[in-house]
Amino acid sequence: MSFWVKDKVFYKKMAAIAIPLALQNLINVGVSLLDTVMLGQLGEIAMSGSSLGNQIGFIYQIMNLGLTAGAGVLTSQYWGRKDPASIRKVMSMAYKISMTLATIFTVLALTIPDVLMRFYTEEPAVIEAGAQYLRIIAFTYWVSGFTMTSMSILRTVGTVKITLYMYIVSFFVNVFFNYCLIFGHLGFPQLGIVGAAIATLIARAVECAIIVVYVFRIDKKICFRVQDIFQKIDQEILGIYMRYGAPVLCNEMLWSIGSTMLSVIMGHMGSSFVAANSICQVIFQCTSVINQGVGQAAGVMAGNTIGEGKYKRARNQSLTLFVVSIAFGILSSMVMFAIRGPVIDCYKVTEETRMIAYSIMDMMCILVLFQAISSINMFGTLRGGGDSKFVLFFDVTSMWFFSVPLGWIAGLVLHWPVWLVYLCLRSGDIFKSVACVFRILSGKWIKDVTRSDEEKEEAQKEEIEQG
Repeated sequence: MSFWVKDKVFYKKMAAIAIPLALQNLINVGVSLLDTVMLGQLGEIAMSGSSLGNQIGFIYQIMNLGLTAGAGVLTSQYWGRKDPASIRKVMSMAYKISMTLATIFTVLALTIPDVLMRFYTEEPAVIEAGAQYLRIIAFTYWVSGFTMTSMSILRTVGTVKITLYMYIVSFFVNVFFNYCLIFGHLGFPQLGIVGAAIATLIARAVECAIIVVYVFRIDKKICFRVQDIFQKIDQEILGIYMRYGAPVLCNEMLWSIGSTMLSVIMGHMGSSFVAANSICQVIFQCTSVINQGVGQAAGVMAGNTIGEGKYKRARNQSLTLFVVSIAFGILSSMVMFAIRGPVIDCYKVTEETRMIAYSIMDMMCILVLFQAISSINMFGTLRGGGDSKFVLFFDVTSMWFFSVPLGWIAGLVLHWPVWLVYLCLRSGDIFKSVACVFRILSGKWIKDVTRSDEEKEEAQKEEIEQG
């Protein structure tokens, strides 16, 4: 079994998917960077309030990501089989579930924002600022849910450029209204943290408008139309989704709850730790965009190749991507170490927060290697290949048996140094990256979710005959 694919078409297709996705991730991170920099000018309370207020939206986004990623396991393989009718059925089902989920989170954020904020911190000023932010940001859940679902499924059929263009427009819209509404420029009122929330809402609405026009009017691959939303959920499709997609949704739900617990731990370590982590997360995201892009592309490629019935080719591709993940992890670490100083110095924070940020960044430079391995192999290849139960088990185990308990003990009981606390908080990344390496090498991750056992055997015979 070769560790390196020699087919140039593979690399061209991978680049055609990964580069636009990496750029869109970079733009998305750029928005977060500007948000934190602008709010950082107002002080640590505003920055911490928005950071913790966004945790509710983060939980929703992660759960919605689980929904769409689960649907994507099906649609990528259906696209490999050239079956757009089944893709439309999956898409309709995903929209219904996503909007239901968005409604639940919106109602909670509008009715009990203070209660939700108290779960993350005990500081009254941060709770008040976060609740103000949350009351407005709650209205983004509906539009972002539709947008995320559409983007995820479009990605599985190789349509990625529209999302890049959408994020470019959204970036400038967000920057413009942040500038105007946070600081009160160009005749707009000075609204501070509330202005940042309104700017985000406007940007998300623009994103949704662009994606609606594309899905219903322009797309020629899936050909999804308004009437498709109202069709009944196909029971056969639902059965396949419950078997292969539901574990992904369950995975993201349990992981998001665990991630919330990590935020609770950091929140109870003080606003300085929260502010420092907010700064570091932006740097981490900036240097990890290529890993995420390649991981998303790996999932699409794995699903499409398996859908075509090319199982041996899928395994060869996975081994190549394993080597690539190590290379990108090392590159990300080097870039992160180089830019950490200039970026941290951009923020108007206390010396204590600055020193905490440097301690966290030093540990991040090591952990990014493990994050790259898990992003590309576990959440890309394994999940795209239909191995969702394996991913569920090890992702949840790493969070609840490593990161959460070790982080709680290190940070709130033993009060260890910052770098050691952060290592404990992210210890799960090391565990699951090692687990996914063994799974990739075993080849047991290939699950064709669209074929019967007889059809799988026939596909294997055809692949052997074709060499």
